[in-house]
Amino acid sequence: MGALKSPRLWLFVWGGLGALAVLYVIFAASVQPHKTGSAGRLHDPALVTGAMSKFEYSVSGVKAPDNAFQDGSGTASLDGFKGKVILVNFWATWCAPCVKELPSLDALEKKLGGKDFQVVAIAADPRGADKAADFLAKLGVRNLGHYADPTLRLASAVGGATVLPLTILYDRDGREIGRLRGDADWTSAEAERLIKAAIDRD
Repeated sequence: MGALKSPRLWLFVWGGLGALAVLYVIFAASVQPHKTGSAGRLHDPALVTGAMSKFEYSVSGVKAPDNAFQDGSGTASLDGFKGKVILVNFWATWCAPCVKELPSLDALEKKLGGKDFQVVAIAADPRGADKAADFLAKLGVRNLGHYADPTLRLASAVGGATVLPLTILYDRDGREIGRLRGDADWTSAEAERLIKAAIDRD
């Protein structure tokens, strides 16, 4: 009985219980679905289903490269879009899946585009922004800006020079949330949920 009254024994007991409590909290957190990555980035598995099932979240949240591209009146860079969530799409006139996808990106821009979000569709085309604009007009695309990457430097910097279409979602700070290789239906409910979650997160 004397041992049970020892302050040192109770110190060990309570210390052990405290350590177990800390371990439980860590374990419980580790088995919860991760809705954000490091630095609070969007990372919700429930958002990448259906039409967005090919969307892959970025592990590192790498910053958008600052390579210049054409915007129809001069040059621009992705850094100029900071403050907005942007969906950057690389496409080409010769790419059938790209052409199929463009009207849905146009519809997405019409529905959600504004001060918080913008679709930035960039033609990976050596002929420049004017030719891209002509092609978009023939497709009936009216809401997308006229952007082109004639040198393919930006497309190469993000790994999209040989894989088109490639679409990358960036947060307001210009950090990659994730990307989708190949075409997708950006008018889908899943796409809208993903974009709205990105807007609301920031």
